[in-house]
Amino acid sequence: MKKLIISAAPIEKRAAVLNDDVLIDIEIVRPSEKVQVGDIFYGFIQKIDRKMEAAFVDLGNNSKGFIHLKDIPESYDKTQGAKIPVQIVREGSATKLPLLTGVLEFSGDLLIYLYGKEYISVSKRIVDKNTLKQKVETLLVENEALIIRSNAENATKEQMQEALTQAREKHQALLKEAAKRKKPGLLLSAASGIFTCAKQFIQRYTPTEIITDDFEFAKTLENTYPDKQVTLKKSADLFADMGIKAQMDRLARPVVHLANGSSLFIEKTEAMWVVDVNSGRFKGTTAKEKTVESVNLKAVPEILRQIRLRNMSGMILVDFIGGMSDAGHRELYEALEAETREEYITTQVAALSQSGLLQLTRRKKQQSFLEVTTMPCPVCYATGHVASKETLAFELERELAGIMQSEPNSIQIITTEDVLDTFLDLNIFNNAPIDWEVADERVPFYQIARVEN
Repeated sequence: MKKLIISAAPIEKRAAVLNDDVLIDIEIVRPSEKVQVGDIFYGFIQKIDRKMEAAFVDLGNNSKGFIHLKDIPESYDKTQGAKIPVQIVREGSATKLPLLTGVLEFSGDLLIYLYGKEYISVSKRIVDKNTLKQKVETLLVENEALIIRSNAENATKEQMQEALTQAREKHQALLKEAAKRKKPGLLLSAASGIFTCAKQFIQRYTPTEIITDDFEFAKTLENTYPDKQVTLKKSADLFADMGIKAQMDRLARPVVHLANGSSLFIEKTEAMWVVDVNSGRFKGTTAKEKTVESVNLKAVPEILRQIRLRNMSGMILVDFIGGMSDAGHRELYEALEAETREEYITTQVAALSQSGLLQLTRRKKQQSFLEVTTMPCPVCYATGHVASKETLAFELERELAGIMQSEPNSIQIITTEDVLDTFLDLNIFNNAPIDWEVADERVPFYQIARVEN
């Protein structure tokens, strides 16, 4: 049974979907002035790099973006100083500018309208794709494309025509607004807010119950979805009360334990995400080959769940346990194909080797859960490692060797107990005038606080 939990009362708003109390999707909505996926800007091309076949675009307010020239429609000028409407397709990071496109998208309940390309794509969840294509292909004109959503499966041609007309009107209104501008800047914000987020989750998962902590928001949902059970639950922390916070906290950890005793180890690198499947405490009762295949198959749904919750994107490398039979390899591949078809963000199986090494690609839109909720560790500088007690003890030895040359009268050193014990075991500077102060810290460190001559 699926439930939609919406914490709409605090400033930071959150929506989560539970399936039998297990978290399967989550969205965090924070007030932000940063560019977001879907934002449409009136941009000025600052510089064109012909080697990369790309351009750098001024978005206004000291914001810049990056666009491939192939993503600028032919009807637009592609020269330095040109003024074009662009849309954010990937948020920026510490090392990368936001990625832009000149092919603008306007999303509705039945379809997504794009201006600047010519094609018709149908949701993979729809069985009879040809019938829907026939309904809309005569409605399109030059430079128009459509992505037909799963909600349109039973829509009439008239309903599709109305949805297309509304999208065209939004596009034309935006172009008129751009024509009035003399400077680059935001034309249309994609800041959806918690209601749009809730609407998407309702369409995607059809929950049997919606629970929220805000009275006004509950009334809005009841009026919009009279067929849904909406429950108001007053709470200081709704996600904690519903057991969601504990599940969210685990999303920052690398290890995921599965019910059968096996586990996943998930790591983010600069270039990709890596998921390692481990048998752990799993003990099969059949031959090793069958045991390996069972562990790998059981891991597939959890891998896709973790990808969704952590909002992993780009290249994702999964290292399954090797040693499968040809039949087991085929069964694993089919299970992966079936799971990825259910994902709402395009996720594709790029390759699965005989040794069990899987390459997935997932379209990047927003920052990952880690990027949104955490920051690089200022102690280990995001390496995941800190200096050991032995390393620090030897560093302290070298530093003291230099200090003792001036024959000081007093040295005050603050350090953790493990570093102190390791240093004393070195049995050096036994007669040095050192005043030790032990700090109650988990991370090993030392600091020479004062030297008096």
